Amino acid sequence: MQYFGGKAKIAKELSGVLSSYLIGNDKPFIDAFCGSCNVISKIDSNRIRIANDKHKELIAMWQWVKEMGVDRLPTDVSKELYYYIKTSTTSPDWLKGFVGFGCSSAGKWWGGYGECKRGYNYAKGSSNSLARKMVGLNNVNFVCGDYFDIVIPSVPSIIYCDIPYKNTTGYSGGTFNHEQFYQWTYSMKALGHIVLVSEYERNVPLDMVNNIVWRKESKKDIRDKDDVQQKTVEVLIEL
Repeated sequence: MQYFGGKAKIAKELSGVLSSYLIGNDKPFIDAFCGSCNVISKIDSNRIRIANDKHKELIAMWQWVKEMGVDRLPTDVSKELYYYIKTSTTSPDWLKGFVGFGCSSAGKWWGGYGECKRGYNYAKGSSNSLARKMVGLNNVNFVCGDYFDIVIPSVPSIIYCDIPYKNTTGYSGGTFNHEQFYQWTYSMKALGHIVLVSEYERNVPLDMVNNIVWRKESKKDIRDKDDVQQKTVEVLIEL
């Protein structure tokens, strides 16, 4: 379950930074844009943890795997089956979530059937990835909705937001209102919560530059016209 913009490569270091806000307390941890759960799966489980995402098929998949386990996930999805599930009106949401992300090229939502000349099995690889993550997700509460509708259990909570980065394509497409989002973060801060936001450094609003608490140079999965991986700098902002 990997996709452009996912946190797989930096999740260990990033989750370590986030965990520093949890030392010595039982503050709830809210992952407001959980996606492939690379981060929350590495957060201490001795607290309330909530994983939210607006994508209903994705959350249906997480909820199903949490209840049923990974053994019943398909490990061989043909191109014909992939496109049948995509257009089917009877396939369950959890299956659409698994195939639509896990069996697609680059993990982009129905971004084309994933094929590899080296014989990599996308379905089996995704199933194995989910199995590894579920070790750290068994007591996570998965919810589906907009970030501003999340029911925060107590004050203060740690709210982590891996938002769709500005001027990029989100993992499932669509648009994102960054101005509205930051207004919400300020309202959460006013209530006493600690809000931490991931972004590219180049996109950080000028009035938030001094709020950067962590930087990490990384490479995008996508390559430029010369087949070179593009470098970028990921940052974490504390509101």
